[in-house]
Amino acid sequence: MGLHFDYKSKAGERAMEKERKRQEKLAAKKAKRDAKKEAEELAELERLTNPDASPQGNQET
Repeated sequence: MGLHFDYKSKAGERAMEKERKRQEKLAAKKAKRDAKKEAEELAELERLTNPDASPQGNQET
C-alpha cells in the first residue's frame, strides 16, 4: 500500500491535531494576556497605595 491510500483515511486525525494545536495556542495567548493584565493591576494598586512614593507619583491624571 502506498501513501495515497492512507492519506484520505487520516484526514480526520490531521484535522483534530490542527484544531488541538490552535486551541493550545489560543489558551497560551489568553494566559499571557491575563497575566499581563493582572501585573498591571497590581502595579497600579501599588502605585496608589505606596506611602513612600513621591507626591507626583500618586497624582491621578
